[in-house]
Amino acid sequence: MFVRVRSFAGFRHILGKEKDIELATGGSVEDLLEKLCAAHANLRPMLFGESGLKEDVNIFLAGKNIASLHGIQTKVADGDEVALFPAAIGG
Repeated sequence: MFVRVRSFAGFRHILGKEKDIELATGGSVEDLLEKLCAAHANLRPMLFGESGLKEDVNIFLAGKNIASLHGIQTKVADGDEVALFPAAIGG
């Protein structure tokens, strides 16, 4: 199956604006992130800290924050769109 990844801000500098990633059927957001990190080593420290996904990383699946779903264990389906955003801070 294929999942479209859209990247914003600092993530866009590493991943580009959009890309389609092939995952095994039944894959999760975590599987997607691991595949992206394997291809882009400098991405891992932006996404993960000692206790897992960093709090300042926002990931949306089909417009819904994965924090309100099943976190990085959220399953993705063929054709889904995943968006990666750093947290917005400032005023």
